[in-house]
Amino acid sequence: MAEAKTTIYYNHNFYYDFSKIISADDRGLQFGDGCYEWIRVFRGHPFALSYHVDRLYRSMRLLGIRPVTAPDEFTEIVEVVIEETGVTEGYVKIIVTRGSGDHDFTIPSRNALRPNVLVYAKPINLDSIAKVQDGVKCITMNDDRGHHCDILSLNQLNMMARAEAQKKGAYDAIFIKDGLLTEASHSNVCIVKAGVIWTPAKNEFMIPGITRSLVLSRVAPTAGVTSIDDGAEPVRLDNMMDAEEVFLTNSQDGIVPVLSIDGKPIGDGKVGTVTRKIQEHYHHLMTDGLP
Repeated sequence: MAEAKTTIYYNHNFYYDFSKIISADDRGLQFGDGCYEWIRVFRGHPFALSYHVDRLYRSMRLLGIRPVTAPDEFTEIVEVVIEETGVTEGYVKIIVTRGSGDHDFTIPSRNALRPNVLVYAKPINLDSIAKVQDGVKCITMNDDRGHHCDILSLNQLNMMARAEAQKKGAYDAIFIKDGLLTEASHSNVCIVKAGVIWTPAKNEFMIPGITRSLVLSRVAPTAGVTSIDDGAEPVRLDNMMDAEEVFLTNSQDGIVPVLSIDGKPIGDGKVGTVTRKIQEHYHHLMTDGLP
């Protein structure tokens, strides 16, 4: 099999080898000083790209990184990278770092450095996505993270929690802070009670997930399912454990049913009817495409 071609955008130029562009003094490498977006490529097209770019700009604003690439430029860059790389099922990753400079343990002024922008695409393992559509196990974990968990920064220490979950044969770790549900290490969390979808309101302890947003604003209404989020009461641990259904949302795997948490079955331990509806209508949305 021929080796897949790699096309990389970096600071207004296209390259074909990562070794030509990585700089040892990039603050993204030195401090994790930057942010990113991971966009699913479905049938050769980036799904919900404009939503991801909006969130990227939000992350840059909160981190104090000045934008050097306009939203419509990102659209063009992503399309070129996908076409040149030849990815039909995969992902695009956009990384923005504060820039390159001396090892200075502080945040430089806004205009002191020119941010670096990296965009690349790679294929994805569809079998791993298909495998989780029929349900997964999760564990709970104390959410001892600090504030600003709502920024999709390069400091993704959440992977430590997910690694711990995977050691225990689980798909993900669901964070609980002071008895309240926040998010999972790799996903947002939704519960179903009396046929209604409940999910924690957006706050600084969770990523404002794109898939979560689409489920609430577009997918659930077309599926005829009621959802409650930002105006809802906090979701407690016991609310989740006693729910009829629980599912996770993330850009990679879409809608992931949770069959058990900490060894306790959720509902009857099978994929629920509401979750299946959401899966089906989310797939319809992906098939229709979303800019």
